[in-house]
Amino acid sequence: MTDLPTAVLATPIDIERRAVLDLLPGHEFTDHEIGGVVYRETEYEGPQGVWRLVLAMTGRGNERAAAAVEHAVATWRPQILVLCGIAGGLRDARVGDVVAATHVYGYEAGQDTDTGLLPRPASVSTSFPLHQRAQLIADDAAWAEGLEAAPRVFHRPIASGSKVITGNAAASAEHIKRHSGDAQAVDTESFGAMTAADRRRSVEAIAVRGVSDLLGDKTKEADKHRQPLAARNAAAFALALIARSKPAQAEIRPLAGGKSNTYIGAVGNGANANIAAMGDRARGRIRIDYRK
Repeated sequence: MTDLPTAVLATPIDIERRAVLDLLPGHEFTDHEIGGVVYRETEYEGPQGVWRLVLAMTGRGNERAAAAVEHAVATWRPQILVLCGIAGGLRDARVGDVVAATHVYGYEAGQDTDTGLLPRPASVSTSFPLHQRAQLIADDAAWAEGLEAAPRVFHRPIASGSKVITGNAAASAEHIKRHSGDAQAVDTESFGAMTAADRRRSVEAIAVRGVSDLLGDKTKEADKHRQPLAARNAAAFALALIARSKPAQAEIRPLAGGKSNTYIGAVGNGANANIAAMGDRARGRIRIDYRK
């Protein structure tokens, strides 16, 4: 366990988790099981500094994603949280595109009446600072080095619900077009994850999705190639976004009995720091982190 600022990278399904791991060759991971939830931790260095990168698995669906993000934020107190994975494409999307969500629609919300459904789409914004960084990264094709091709990046909303949509004429697809028409992609986790993160004002959160199908062309055979491609594109952009974000500095407190601003600590895997306080009315505190 390190004392570095933390970034959580959450993925709903295994193919998305593997895409992230494939882009982190040579990294040593420490596994943690905390409250029945398994996390993987490593150090991740970018041009802005070094992060403690925590990989979290949310599972499928908005409910599970919300619970997983709640647990991850409470456990790790991250500065940044990115939900990363695949999605169905809307509007003019193409397979392999990346969508860095400006906000997420919960498109299924509404009132069901005798005369039909009265839609009341809910919406949650993603982090504006992360959105701005995402725009700058997209302007520089360097983030896409190592990919099959540099994907297009859209800064648009994502529509999120409980259904996997497999047809452009499906009722849910028509509903999204009518009531969330500016959405560039549709998935089943972003609304739950971003809603949970939004309740914790201390964390910047965003959803990054790679387009793996266009709803009407979704087949199991096509998924075998398209899903790994889309997952890798999204993972590359998410890691670039974390790498180019600036980690917060460690808090500096004055020594007891003195006026200097001196930081005493240890950084790195297996590091230890012993701190004591002496003198009249002196107080000391030892923090034991049992997550290791």
